[in-house]
Amino acid sequence: MPNMNIPTLRRLPRYLKALVVLSGVGQKYVTSAEMAGILKLDETLVRKDIAMTGFTGKPRVGFAITELRNHLEDFLGLRIRKDAIVIGAGRLGQALTCYHGFEPHGLRVVGLFDNDPVKMGMRVNELEIMPLWQAPALAKRLNVSIAIIAVPANAAQEVADNLFKVGLTAFWNFSGHPIKMPPPAVVQNEDLADSLAVFSYEVVRNLKMDEKV
Repeated sequence: MPNMNIPTLRRLPRYLKALVVLSGVGQKYVTSAEMAGILKLDETLVRKDIAMTGFTGKPRVGFAITELRNHLEDFLGLRIRKDAIVIGAGRLGQALTCYHGFEPHGLRVVGLFDNDPVKMGMRVNELEIMPLWQAPALAKRLNVSIAIIAVPANAAQEVADNLFKVGLTAFWNFSGHPIKMPPPAVVQNEDLADSLAVFSYEVVRNLKMDEKV
């Protein structure tokens, strides 16, 4: 599999969504120009992104929609079911547990853990909140390798370290504090504050532009 840059990877699910819509109306082929128009992207960028996945279209016809959709799903591993546990049953952890948008991408939450005795036994999206110390046993029993971390920032690294020691190797971190793990662990650090900063900047800039009109 070729090394992919992050911006390209983030665009591929958008291509998939467009392909699903086009397939739904019975369209068989789509050109890079059509895809670019749908997604408001540059045509050259669309061709480059798809080429980087190893898929090629047909001259004067474009990309076969069903084949390209299947290819992208396989390329992104969406057809492989990936079970995960959520660590931290606060509002964010509960929201992530209830989010149904993960399943179409092959991710299923199978456990929710916390260390707050008050939350023990509560149910979230049909999952019972369990004590954090039970997470390794469940992960081992269900062959889970992914942990979604939604604990306070000051606890994130310790939680990840402990889970890594018992065999978990993939960490999606929503604590707001970047964690660092040794190979072969895979880490994705999310920071909602970073996204908010970009969003806030764009909002303020648009407001100032409106004032000038």
